[in-house]
Amino acid sequence: MSVEEKIVLRTVSKPDSTDFDDLTIWFIKVFGLDSRENRIESEMFRTIVSNNTEGRGVTSKMLNKKLDVPRSTVIYHLNRFIYSGLVVRKGRKYYLRSEDMHSTIEELHADIEREFSRMMQFADMLDKSFEEKVYARRRSRK
Repeated sequence: MSVEEKIVLRTVSKPDSTDFDDLTIWFIKVFGLDSRENRIESEMFRTIVSNNTEGRGVTSKMLNKKLDVPRSTVIYHLNRFIYSGLVVRKGRKYYLRSEDMHSTIEELHADIEREFSRMMQFADMLDKSFEEKVYARRRSRK
């Protein structure tokens, strides 16, 4: 079963620092995954990224205990991360899509390019169909 992804990118001023926390919050905002209070999303994402660099995934139960929020809230945010294409689920664990953030962004970039290429093909088909329709209309008038 293919998973639909919705990649939302917002223009957000880059942080002045290279602090891990600041960069994490920036990524959360750029991908439109933030809420009024960034604590939950940014803490979840930091945990996923840091565990990912060690080759370990995280479970919803682990995040539930760490963040002290209802498990349903954790699952909701994990699903949003998956839907954005940043995170994948393997069994009961959640991982960054690739081995590191750079590779994850590269994969998302390739997804976007592939999708735009498909859109261009369909746009060409639409244009050709429209041209044929106009040509047929002109011929029928004569």
